[in-house]
Amino acid sequence: MPRLNRMYAFLRCLMLVLSGVILVSGLVVFGLGLFLRYGAATFVQVMGSFTAQLVTISYVCMCVGTVLGLVGLIGWVGAWKERRCLILSYFCIVSTMFVAEVAGVIFMLVYRDEVEGVIRGASKESLRTSYLGPTATDPISTAWNSIMVHYKCCGFENSTLDFTDSVFSANTGLIYPKTCCVDPKSAACDGLDTSKTLIHPVSCITRLTSVIRGQSVIYGSIISGVFVSQLASMIASVVLYVRLGNLSY
Repeated sequence: MPRLNRMYAFLRCLMLVLSGVILVSGLVVFGLGLFLRYGAATFVQVMGSFTAQLVTISYVCMCVGTVLGLVGLIGWVGAWKERRCLILSYFCIVSTMFVAEVAGVIFMLVYRDEVEGVIRGASKESLRTSYLGPTATDPISTAWNSIMVHYKCCGFENSTLDFTDSVFSANTGLIYPKTCCVDPKSAACDGLDTSKTLIHPVSCITRLTSVIRGQSVIYGSIISGVFVSQLASMIASVVLYVRLGNLSY
């Protein structure tokens, strides 16, 4: 009997910890949604026609984060107060979310190349058809200017070649904007001189890819931790639910 009591106490503490992890994870996912919606506005704007989808993704992240936070809170209160109804509700919700999350990951892995192609195409198209120059104040031009200056890059994939037959080139007669130059204030930065020492040699997709990969490692680790926590908490909640039922008789 003492051994069973110790096991029950261990499961109760385990569920408290795991529910707390899910609660914190929900806050992190909610923060990711806020970052995509407001903090990463520059990245979102350069996606052109894909901007609406990314904004939708940010709202989805905020909704999922809110749900995760509430579920974690339900599980924590259920384990702390030893309420079977809350523990059962916690198990049902977490199980449903776990299945949906696994399905979402499988979908992303299967269609990863298609999604990447859509994002690349939308970004390049926005540079060619909507970018108006370094002095323009529209959202897409401002976003591209910020990226090229901040990350010291030029163009999307092929540096100055990305501006060939673009709206910017047609309007100005220039090959590249001043934001492509190492020193935009230099007299040699005239939009025509393509000397390697004058223009940033790295394309923006290379810079952005490295930034995204760096962030993906962090968020990938967090998501993996959420999956493990959810699976462990489902097992703990079932055992705890059964155990509480036995104690009530």
